[in-house]
Amino acid sequence: MNEKIPTLEFYKDLQEIYNIFNRELFDNTLPNCLITVQRKKQVMGYFSPDRWINDKGKKNHELALNPAYFGSCNFIEIFQTVVHEMCHLWQFEFGTPSRKTYHNQEWANKMESIGLIPSDTGRAGGKKTGQKMNDYPERGGKFEKLCIKIFKDGLYVKWFDRFPNEITVKTPFSQEDYQELDEEELQDVIDSLDDDKILENLYTTVGEIIKDILPVEEVRALNEIKQKTKYMCPQCSSSVWGKPNLSIKCNSCNIDFFIVT
Repeated sequence: MNEKIPTLEFYKDLQEIYNIFNRELFDNTLPNCLITVQRKKQVMGYFSPDRWINDKGKKNHELALNPAYFGSCNFIEIFQTVVHEMCHLWQFEFGTPSRKTYHNQEWANKMESIGLIPSDTGRAGGKKTGQKMNDYPERGGKFEKLCIKIFKDGLYVKWFDRFPNEITVKTPFSQEDYQELDEEELQDVIDSLDDDKILENLYTTVGEIIKDILPVEEVRALNEIKQKTKYMCPQCSSSVWGKPNLSIKCNSCNIDFFIVT
């Protein structure tokens, strides 16, 4: 049986990506951490120092990625998230972190030194330090060049949540030349591309290439359908919560409930 085991394939790729970034961007100085996937709202990833411990008492850091955003972001943004959190790991090991979740100047300098530009907006001109920070690759910088190489070598996340959360893609290229591809078709295309085309793929939204990832608009509509609706009696103001489009009557007043909007 040649079918790949999804868990092994998923984490093997993530670990190899981490290893390459550690070697090429951090001189192999970072310790191994425990890479996890967590659906934490409104973040694409986070670093949590000494979060794990094994049966021998050894502590380990956690580097978490949010798979809910994989399908709605660009390929390169997944790489950005890994390296963004690796810079937090670097600062914990070798620098001076500020208060929890704050991105200080030391962290920002490290990001810039490897070709990722801190920005609270995710675009040029944004603030480089603060509580909630985004980033964008330096065009032609060390990080971007490395991403071209590993993407061309077939190292990228190959499993995606089919029901992605919405995210604002910061630097999309034109999508006119792309069609939906499965994994093997995508790799065949990548193998035939020059660096400029690889770069264009890296800045392409995952959901516009990988088949069967639902558009965020459709996911949003499904979520709205799942939400409960509040109904209220117009006479006694008794209220109940239930599925949308229910026909409910107040037994006390013998009158139909109305939907509270």
